Amino acid sequence: MRVCCVLCWVLLCWVLLCCGRVLAVPQEFAGAGDLPTVAEASGYQATSTSEEVLIFLRACDERSEHVRMFEFGRTEQGRLMSGLVIADPPVADPGQLSSLGQGRLVVMLLGNIHSGECDGKEALLMLARELALTPDHPWLQRAVIVVVPNYNADGNDQMSVDNRPGQVGPVRGMGRRETSRGFDLNRDFVKLETAEGRALVRLIDQWNPHLFIDCHTTNGSVHRYPLTYDIPHNPAVAGGLREFLREEFIPEVTQRMRTAGIETFYYGNFARQHSRWESFGFEPRYSTEYLGIRGRIGILSESYSYADYRTRVLASREFVRQCVEASLSRADQISRLLGAIEESAVSVAGSELPLNAVLGPFEQKVTVLGRVPGTEEPRDYEVEYWGRYEATERVTVPVAYVLPEADPEVLRNLRNHGVRLMVLQRAVRVPVVVRRVVSLERSAMAFQQHHLVQLQTEDVRVERELGAGAVIVRTSQPLGRLASWLLEPESSDGLVTWNFFDERLREGGEYPVFSVTGEVDWLLEPLAGE
Repeated sequence: MRVCCVLCWVLLCWVLLCCGRVLAVPQEFAGAGDLPTVAEASGYQATSTSEEVLIFLRACDERSEHVRMFEFGRTEQGRLMSGLVIADPPVADPGQLSSLGQGRLVVMLLGNIHSGECDGKEALLMLARELALTPDHPWLQRAVIVVVPNYNADGNDQMSVDNRPGQVGPVRGMGRRETSRGFDLNRDFVKLETAEGRALVRLIDQWNPHLFIDCHTTNGSVHRYPLTYDIPHNPAVAGGLREFLREEFIPEVTQRMRTAGIETFYYGNFARQHSRWESFGFEPRYSTEYLGIRGRIGILSESYSYADYRTRVLASREFVRQCVEASLSRADQISRLLGAIEESAVSVAGSELPLNAVLGPFEQKVTVLGRVPGTEEPRDYEVEYWGRYEATERVTVPVAYVLPEADPEVLRNLRNHGVRLMVLQRAVRVPVVVRRVVSLERSAMAFQQHHLVQLQTEDVRVERELGAGAVIVRTSQPLGRLASWLLEPESSDGLVTWNFFDERLREGGEYPVFSVTGEVDWLLEPLAGE
């Protein structure tokens, strides 16, 4: 099999050469032997097709005893969704993690969520090769590395030189941002409307990574950083995780990058005549925010679209490398922090959960490396850094949510997230909080093919007879905070937002999910299939 795989890769390179895709081979990947990436082999003029990614992953798998290739789904058009698990000793599935003992960090690396932003895909392939071909690599016995380099495989293969206007390369074209159905996968982490989104969240739920890095390329302001980064902003992120990342982890990564010769800063855009540097949203529709709500570390990587392609790929690789190095240097601290967050989930009932937030500035101004508008002249701007979200609406987390007549699509979504569902075995009369809909607003313009809904409700405390078969979502579970975010009617990015309850909602009516705020003597069993 190994000989066959090598021959396949050599044949692929020969075909690419005949097609004009392979140009002069740069010196920098001389250590790659006969396993260069498409980016390297083309002199950074091309990016890999989905089939080329699969061939590369198989080659890594075949050449290494500590690499396992896996499939975790198919795209909407039927393409394989594949990745590598890299560790020593090797593991093929999450069930084998316990055999490795305590102290292993699980790291998940994602590329090509927006396929035109292909730098991360190529960077992750380079890192995968490095790990595969280095049996004594220091990461192998300290971490389990899960690499998914080509998440949006359908979008990847819709290549065109016109897909990313303004982006500098690859000159032979790149994939497109959206899936084959026109969805943005980095807006799908709540609704899970795509086959790709469901497959990835299932993978996240199975491996439960300590660290998740999502690789992108910028669209916005002109600045002088080869790469910018960000962390979860959502004030609902539990247990001091945001503070740890901002005060300890990211400063270490930034210094590591500086030592490697790469200046970095928080992702954002200039605003108000270069007087502000503003970040992006806090909603868990975004990958990093979603991971934060799950109680894990989500890191955004944004290579700079106006830098040349080679610079972007190498900066992406170095950033991922330094994030992993920093996490391994703090492995015990990270394990304790995330473990405490997970343990605290059993007592989340009665705590305050932010449901909405507003962007505001940090107290201290910062210096951002930019350029004089319309020129290449460098200029450093002292600006307000608008990167902090403060809660504007909160709710007290109940003991449980009750879905008396659960819609199959709602149950399917909750299950896809990994939320544990129970079913009431016998009728019981209990005090509940019913939310009466005071106002219902639906966006006039479609976003991601949806007209988003926001509710205002008022609480009505009543007693209700709950019949056998009602679905119960207890919040005393590892994903209790996520369950609350999804099911609260006034959540700014929950299931109400994405139209899951549209047929049941009207002003003056009841929201079809009740809250139970006290302990109840009820007989529950896991819902069939749990």
